[in-house]
Amino acid sequence: MSRQHQGVLVAIDWESIRRGARMYQRTVTPAELCRAMRAVGGIFGEVAGGKAFGDWTLRADDGREFTEEGMVLYHAPRTGAGKDRTEPAVLLEVYQWIRDREDCGAVILGSGDADYQSLVDRAKLHGTRIVLCAFSQSVSRDMLATAPLFPLEAELGIRTAEHGDVPVSVQQAPEEDGAGVEDALERFVREMDRLEGRLNFVGYSMLVNQWMRDWGIAWNEYECRQLVDEYQQAGIVERHDVINRSNPDWPTSAIRLARTNETVRRALGFSEGPASHPVLISS
Repeated sequence: MSRQHQGVLVAIDWESIRRGARMYQRTVTPAELCRAMRAVGGIFGEVAGGKAFGDWTLRADDGREFTEEGMVLYHAPRTGAGKDRTEPAVLLEVYQWIRDREDCGAVILGSGDADYQSLVDRAKLHGTRIVLCAFSQSVSRDMLATAPLFPLEAELGIRTAEHGDVPVSVQQAPEEDGAGVEDALERFVREMDRLEGRLNFVGYSMLVNQWMRDWGIAWNEYECRQLVDEYQQAGIVERHDVINRSNPDWPTSAIRLARTNETVRRALGFSEGPASHPVLISS
């Protein structure tokens, strides 16, 4: 089906964008994001509107700001366990745009999660283009292979300290000090400490599917699982089973901090215990 009008629609997965910003330890406001995405959309045609997807009972102020920017709010409430359900809402709504709206020649998608790859494939069948506008570190490799990306870092003018032109005369090999890895580990320990303070236990499934992504530590479930495995091997966390009252034969897998681990103690601000010294007894 050929498109008579090259109109552009914007779809924003707000939780995905917020997770991407946290990878840079930054925040982005709805107004900033809308301006950036409209600028990208203007490259491909006339922006005809858009929707911001999220649980707006949790982020009412953000919702009002999106509304002031002319975005329609699409409410995707989280489950009772706190699981984000934005992705299925975006998939269904944007597919309806692609299928039914003659003025939809392109969609600027504010996310780079791998679950949207099927949407890119469907769009091609209808002669519609999907363009990504998200933080580059949060975009899956599969999505990069199928849709063009306009990095939000560039659109918002975010530059990290290690990025930029360097004169040839002073180029040096980077020092691998592991600072980024340490920052992620400390953030993980602090967030786990908060979770353990308010929950009876931290379920493994929710940790790798939702919470770690919300913390901006990793951008998909696979990377979250890898990190938890590494932390477990390093003695930072322990895996244990919790009785499942609904089905006692299938206990719930859970994760807890190994609070005697020195790395965990340092991240939580506990000083190491005093060093032991031999006592000399004079004869």
